[in-house]
Amino acid sequence: MPRIEKSHDRPWLPKLQPFSRYSAKNAAFYHSAEWKKVRDLQLMQHPICQECERLGRVTPATVVDHIKPINEGGDRLDQRNLQSLCETCHNRKSAREGRAVRLCPPLSAPRQTNENNNP
Repeated sequence: MPRIEKSHDRPWLPKLQPFSRYSAKNAAFYHSAEWKKVRDLQLMQHPICQECERLGRVTPATVVDHIKPINEGGDRLDQRNLQSLCETCHNRKSAREGRAVRLCPPLSAPRQTNENNNP
């Protein structure tokens, strides 16, 4: 008896574009000597995860994170835009940012209105 293939499409969810937040030019930046110096300085000045510290925990920082991502206009080397995080907190923050990008429509998208001009 023939089987009907089940569709795995979910039209109500936005289409995922893997690694859309990342670009090749950012990858080159993270391997630059300039970034490595700023990263080392940040970890020396703030060796404890800043997110864990806010929650009353003491965890060594291993990652330097951009508070405002570079792709969203954040300054690459400004220490005011950097924070020291442990890997767990960094992964959690990155996942939150990734979900926000996927769930929010682009800012340039026009709003849909009906005939009565009600949104």
